[in-house]
Amino acid sequence: MIARRTVLKTVLAAPFVAGVPRADARDYASAGEVFAEIDRLEGELDARLARLAATFPAAASFAGSVRADHERHRRARGALRRRLRVAEPPPVPVPAGGASVDALRALAQDLVHAHAEGLPALRDAQAVDTLARHMVDDARHLAVLQMWLETEQPGG
Repeated sequence: MIARRTVLKTVLAAPFVAGVPRADARDYASAGEVFAEIDRLEGELDARLARLAATFPAAASFAGSVRADHERHRRARGALRRRLRVAEPPPVPVPAGGASVDALRALAQDLVHAHAEGLPALRDAQAVDTLARHMVDDARHLAVLQMWLETEQPGG
């Protein structure tokens, strides 16, 4: 069982994960570039979660919840694209990849970072507000994956 304090620390710290300086931090040049990277990472995370849920039915509820959030996020980004006159990129094929909890956690962390690092490139208050809210949702998903990973580790 995970200690209540650990859960609270993880949930409270997750939105700030993106604030940690990274050697590979990315500077986005445009809103379109930010949206495209978020689309790519969300698609990959959703596909890998679906593969995990197919193997472990207990993960289906979480995978469905994340997918529903991402569908809502995609609709909101679509509205922002239209308002900001940003072209919709062609669909990106989802690469095959592992569905381990650690791989999912790393991908979810990349998604949170893409949101945080992309905010300055948006240059639009409504877009920043929308993506910041999405980042909080994704940080919540990241916190769940982090806690799940901790339960899988010896002593977790």
